[in-house]
Formats: sequence, structure tokens, C-alpha cells
Amino acid sequence: MNYHGEPLDLMPTLNLTQIRPLLECTLSLTQPIDIERLRQAVQATQSVVPQITGRYNITWNRFEVPNHAARQPVIEEYPASHDPERARLDVLAGPQLKIQVIHHQGYDRVRLSMSRLLTDEEGFKHYLYLLSAAYAGDDLTHFVNERSGRRIVSYLRHPHRPLPELKATASAGETFPAMHGDVHHHHGETVISRLETRRLQRKARAQGVTQNAVLLAAYALALFTLTGNHNLVIPYQVDLRLHGPVAAVNVVQVANLTSEMPLPIRVNDYDTLATVAQRVQDTLSDYHAHLAYLTPLVEINRMSQALPPQIVRRLAGKYQPTARISFANFGRIDQTRLQFAGSRVAQVYFAGAYQAMPYFQLTVSGYQDAWTLAFRMLGSEPDYQLGIKILKNVETQLTQWGA
Repeated sequence: MNYHGEPLDLMPTLNLTQIRPLLECTLSLTQPIDIERLRQAVQATQSVVPQITGRYNITWNRFEVPNHAARQPVIEEYPASHDPERARLDVLAGPQLKIQVIHHQGYDRVRLSMSRLLTDEEGFKHYLYLLSAAYAGDDLTHFVNERSGRRIVSYLRHPHRPLPELKATASAGETFPAMHGDVHHHHGETVISRLETRRLQRKARAQGVTQNAVLLAAYALALFTLTGNHNLVIPYQVDLRLHGPVAAVNVVQVANLTSEMPLPIRVNDYDTLATVAQRVQDTLSDYHAHLAYLTPLVEINRMSQALPPQIVRRLAGKYQPTARISFANFGRIDQTRLQFAGSRVAQVYFAGAYQAMPYFQLTVSGYQDAWTLAFRMLGSEPDYQLGIKILKNVETQLTQWGA
């Protein structure tokens, strides 16, 4: 069975040589999970999101789901001593989802990896909630998955209102220094405590800036400290679900419904986080007021109506090249929707794709009022140490400002 992809599904395929198009979620459960029950839950979600067991046909931008006999296993089990620490998942060959259960003494850790070609960060959360509901025994037959962005475009765009032109592009000066050594998979994460997170949220509200503005400002300051770049361009992601028509309660959106705006950020010598955050907030407010997040979506929709996917991909890569520096906020995870039948989720965090240096992405996710900053990397040991420095510098910027 073939399922046609959407125009926005093409965007994560623009640089497959440097970026592994995956999203990752790690859950720590207080008790062992029931593997057979988990298998049944995954099978139940296939009635809503059948693409998870298929391969991605890059030529025709479609997901090809084989018959039951040919499907590859989604769930893998490992003892803690043999934890592979990452999923080996080729989304072009399929499946689009891999779940690793790592058995510890008295509890389990569950690692989910999902194709970025199938869904964005918010859509990954939608699938996780759906899986949790299926594990609890909920009937999913009345659920539908809405993947189209056309309704959102028609809902938001005024037919006579011109779209702004986004001219900001990443400069060559943003390249990280070349580090030599054997290339390996690396990951890094750090947790900002509940107390610190609440302080940051209160201070952001008091200064009239959003949490995203604060996080981006801290990221920009960390990059400036380590690279000396005053002018940065960091793509800012906008979840179109928040701006489009309200979906029905039985609708999930495991889809690519995120648009990106190249956000120019200037960091001057001796700038404080408050100064940069206000500068970021002013730019974001202006972009949102002019619906600048619609520009990339409208352009790729327009091209997709007249041209085959391969041509659209080539043209899209020219007008929207892959940024070397990126940022993704998965938002807050709703713990009330994340239940595994008595096994409490002690911790959960999300991370983005494995990116080959000099490409680097910082991600943030929130659970139980605590933020987790993370990155995934393909690089040398010195590359990894640079990634850790960025991570720790962002953490320091945030905690010092919130104190």
C-alpha cells in the first residue's frame, strides 16, 4: 500500500548526507514494561499511522507499506550491558519507527526513534501519546491522522495579502572549526532543574519575553563565546498546528506541520542575556505579525502542484539551504497523557537528528517542570567536546540569568 507524502515531507530530505533524518525520545520507566503488550500497542497504532512500518520512496515522496509478512520488527530488546545507545534505522528502507527496550535491574529504559520524513517534533509527541493510549487498552478505531498542511494555509493566508520575503541566510563565518579524528556517534544532554526552570519562566514573564526567546538568546551567546561570531542566523521553528483550525479530539497530527523562519540574531560584545532575548523577541514578534512562517510553506506547496518531487527538492535546496546551526523546541510533555499502565515515567526527553559536524542542532524538551537540553552528533572526539561546551555554556547562561 502506498501513502503519498506531503510537500513538507520533502524538507528533511534536502541534506541526507549530513543529517540523519531521525527524532529520538528516551523514557525511563519505574517498572519493567510488558513487551507483548507494547507489541500489541504498536500494532494498534498502525491503524492510525500505517506509514510507521513502511519504507520511504525518495523519488516519488511516498511511503510504501509492505504486506504483513514482509514487515521488519519494530521492537528490539537489550540488556543494559549491551545498550547500543542509538537506533540503527534507515528510513529509506524502513520501518519509520524503531523502539529499543533496555532492561535494567527492576526498571526499563525505552528509546523510540521515528523518521523525521514522517513527522516533526510535535507530531512525534502525538504518536507517543497515541502509543501510550494503545498500551492502556484504549480503542483507536475512531482516531484519524491528519497530515495535510493545505487546510492550515487556506485558513491563515489572506488571498490579497503579500507574503514577506525572508532574506536572512547563514554566513560562511558560522562554520565550526575543523576538528580531526575518527568519526563516531555522540550524544549529550543536561537537565536544568525544576527550581531553575521555574525561576527562568518567572523572569521571562516579568521581562515580557517568551521562553523560546530566552533559550535562543542563551544559545546565541554560547555560540558567540565559542566561535566569536557576532551575526548568527538560527532557523526558528513554528508549529503550524497552533495557528491553524482546531483539530477534533479524535484527530492526531503525526505529520510535518512545522515551518522555519531564518532568524537573524546580533550579539554585541558585553551583551547580557536579557538584551539579546529582547532583541530576539522583537524580531520574532515582527515575523509573527507578518505571518512570515507561511512563506516557506506556500512556496513549497506551489512548486509541488506543478513539479515532480525530485525537481521540487532541487529547487527547495537552493532557496532554503540547510543551516549549519539549528534549534528545536519539543515543548512540554504532558505527563497525564504519558501513562504505561502503572509504570510511571520518571524521566523523558527528546532529541533531534544525528548531524555531521559542522552541522549542529540543540534541542530542548520539558517534563515535570524541568528542561532537558540535548544534541546528537556525528563527529570526532574533539567535535563532541565542542558540542558539550556549547551545551554547558547554554546551561550556564540560563542558570546565571535566572538566579
